[in-house]
Order: sequence, then structure tokens, then C-alpha cells
Amino acid sequence: MLDKVRVLVVEDDADTLAAVAAALREEFAVWVARTGEQALEVADELGFDADVVVVDLDLGRGMRGDQFAAEYRRRAKSPARLIVLSGVPAAHEIGRAMKAAAVLPKPYDADELIRTVQILVPRPG
Repeated sequence: MLDKVRVLVVEDDADTLAAVAAALREEFAVWVARTGEQALEVADELGFDADVVVVDLDLGRGMRGDQFAAEYRRRAKSPARLIVLSGVPAAHEIGRAMKAAAVLPKPYDADELIRTVQILVPRPG
């Protein structure tokens, strides 16, 4: 497990969260959260050292995805690789403003998401 790429998924929709986590768990170590606040708690447990953070922009009530990402980056020990996974109409513009490594629209393609993580965090060797 320690040699697996560590991915934190932040998504407020339970079904989408479960589907994304299931797709990624075949290859990566995955942590999940349904709110920005909960995601900060999980990130703290991970030492703010996830390899990739997959974040929805619209997290319902409370902290938005871009707000969570800004706080995560502020606390992270190394540059955070962000993937925005969102159905928000301005997702690409917001993702660019957040300096996200990738922006994937919803509905998403699980294989494309997995490939994107693989590209962002190449395996050693």
C-alpha cells in the first residue's frame, strides 16, 4: 500500500464519490471526503501529502472545491496536483485559475480519470 499513489477524492454526491473511488482503488490508494471541511480533516491525517487531489467544484453547503484546494495548497508540504472533476459550466476557467493540472467534465470517463492520475504521477522505474 505504501508504494501506491495516494489520491484524495472530494465529492459531495455519494453515488459519484463511490463510483470514482471504486474506479481509482483498483490501482491507487484512495481517501474520500464529501465536504471541503471533511476533506481538510482527511488531508490532515495524510499529512497534506496526497499525490493527487480530485476535487468537485460544487460541494454543496459550506466550503467550495476551489476554497478547499487553496487551503490544501497552503498547508501542503509539496505542490499539490489537482484534478477538477466537475459539471460546473465554468469548470475549465475555474480550474485554470486554480492552476489545476487537469479539468475533467461530468459525466466523467473512469478510464480517462485513471490515465490522468497515471500521467500526473509516473510510477518509478
